[in-house]
Amino acid sequence: MASPVVCTTQKPHVVCVPHPAQGHINLMLKVSKLLHAVTFVNTLYNHKRLLRSRRRNALDGFPSFRFESIPDGLPETDGNTTQDIPSLCVSTMNNCLSPFKHLLRKINIRDDCWTRI
Repeated sequence: MASPVVCTTQKPHVVCVPHPAQGHINLMLKVSKLLHAVTFVNTLYNHKRLLRSRRRNALDGFPSFRFESIPDGLPETDGNTTQDIPSLCVSTMNNCLSPFKHLLRKINIRDDCWTRI
């Protein structure tokens, strides 16, 4: 049985979930950089786009970030096209809650030194 992690310092932690449209994601990334410890949640489609747009060093400059993704419920499409926003809104309302709750449970049971806020 693993012993619990003993933390000497704790960082406040926040989970950021932008609306899954590109302008919202970029703005949330900029705001999130001002925070201490961030789990940044994107849809799987937009996470792939983020990695592709920033190339090999996609996540450089985000040392206190964890990037996670959840499915948006839409079928796989060409990664270079913009998703249909009305369909995306309906699909995220109908399909994202369960994967998001699962992700939050996973975040809450991790042994780390991030204080939940």
